[in-house]
Amino acid sequence: MRIVPSEISSRTRSVAERSVFAALKAIPDKESVALHSVHLPAHRYKRVGEVDFVVITPQLILFIEVKGGGVAFRDGRWQYGRGDGHMDTRAEGPFEQASSGMHELEREFQTAVDGLRGRSAVGGYLVITPNVDLPPMTTYEPEQYLGQTAYAGGKGLEAAIRRAGRYWPSKGRNKSAITPISAQLRGDILRAVRPEFDLVPNLQSRITDLEATFERLTTEQLERIDELEDNPRLIWTGGAGTGKTFLAAEAARRKSARGTVLLTCASRTLAAHLSSILSGEPVVVLPFDRLAEIRGRSFDHLIVDEAQDLMSFEHLGRLDELVRGGLDKGQWIFMLDQNNQVLSPEGYDPEAWKYLRELGAMTASLRRNCRNTKQIVKQVQRYTGADLGVAMAGQGEQVAFAKVTSREDEAVALDAHLRRLLDDGVAPRDITLVSASGNWEKTSARLSNRFSKIERYADTVGTGRSRNRITWSSVVDFKGLENQVVCLIDLDIEVLEGRLDAIYVAWTRARAHLWIATLPGVNRVLREIGAAGLEREGETG
Repeated sequence: MRIVPSEISSRTRSVAERSVFAALKAIPDKESVALHSVHLPAHRYKRVGEVDFVVITPQLILFIEVKGGGVAFRDGRWQYGRGDGHMDTRAEGPFEQASSGMHELEREFQTAVDGLRGRSAVGGYLVITPNVDLPPMTTYEPEQYLGQTAYAGGKGLEAAIRRAGRYWPSKGRNKSAITPISAQLRGDILRAVRPEFDLVPNLQSRITDLEATFERLTTEQLERIDELEDNPRLIWTGGAGTGKTFLAAEAARRKSARGTVLLTCASRTLAAHLSSILSGEPVVVLPFDRLAEIRGRSFDHLIVDEAQDLMSFEHLGRLDELVRGGLDKGQWIFMLDQNNQVLSPEGYDPEAWKYLRELGAMTASLRRNCRNTKQIVKQVQRYTGADLGVAMAGQGEQVAFAKVTSREDEAVALDAHLRRLLDDGVAPRDITLVSASGNWEKTSARLSNRFSKIERYADTVGTGRSRNRITWSSVVDFKGLENQVVCLIDLDIEVLEGRLDAIYVAWTRARAHLWIATLPGVNRVLREIGAAGLEREGETG
């Protein structure tokens, strides 16, 4: 059965609703269509949001009310389980709730659908309790209810809808109703009601959805710390977006209860970001080029983020001096993105990596990408061949490419896209312009009408300022960081030639939406890179 929308929103927490959604989708019925009330912030009609599903069939319009968890009826009041051990108590029962929702929407149809002016289609309701069986009651007929046993994990839903299709047309109040409901009338009803059930969520709504998923996934990543906490020397490997920086900060916080902690990385901007996250914690956070400030000190725990940037014997020797017991006997965690070994091999010594692994370290791989949407992961993998892990954050918009002819044209295209983002409800702080050239003085952003309201990310990170401004960053400064929306600008052939890492780092910074402006010649180079990526897939597939 077709269902609108085709995928359930991650904001739908009810396991029972998710089960019914999947069961409806699995029904082999090409004539009927089901509408699911997607609970998005952009929804305009609260009463429509209170109807879980509406199924439009040739026989009737069926309104479905789903009650998950426990259900009880005591002293004339209904109690519903919330899934957290608590019960909500209401005077209105599920059958009264379904009936009132049905009548309200039927009235709406009669004013919105030409074919129903002064008439009605056959309507009915069905209450589903997937987890319990209600006892027989005078408040409902068997055809109006589907309990746990008959529901059978969703297998019994198709039969229940057919049963309702026979039952409701025979009810006295429906004797004069239109039946059967023609394909044209079903289409008219769908077009009338669909805006209330399937408002195209704006980008900010999708960001909210993805944010909820991200929080859940990063919480699951904490299991890594619990599983491996007893190992004194750890190496966590994973592609961009697998939560390495998140885990580095959390590990530093936990280790600080057991001794002194040094957290370091190559990037000053990332170090400032980590320092702000750990503000108030007894953790020393410094970029690698400032470690001379703590010369002579020795820490109980060493944590290194983006360690692939420091993978040389010279750098490891400096770190060896800062952890009690040295690297061979001390307690440390290295966070490493092995993709960069291939994409940007300069300064990376494979012998240093081999040495580190042989120091009795336990190595764990982070395989769940909880930052990037599936569309972004697919694009990065296609062009670079990099392994970003399994995309878990969900669906997003397609990566957008804007072909521009000059810096001036790029600024015009950027302004138009920024207008669209802001009109779509995206907050300025959720947008970062990532410059492939990294030249603040010559960036095309200077030609933007919004330039006066754009701030350099490196100037704001870690300062505690919370101005709602669009930010600008070089690719290098934004390594290890992220934002909801990334607009990649200043991308020319010189940046791309032989620099797969420029694509990898820049493209993986976006969590929800990625927009890329391509200057003359760039599309050709990207096509060549993409073709090479597809060829690699063929060789290894």
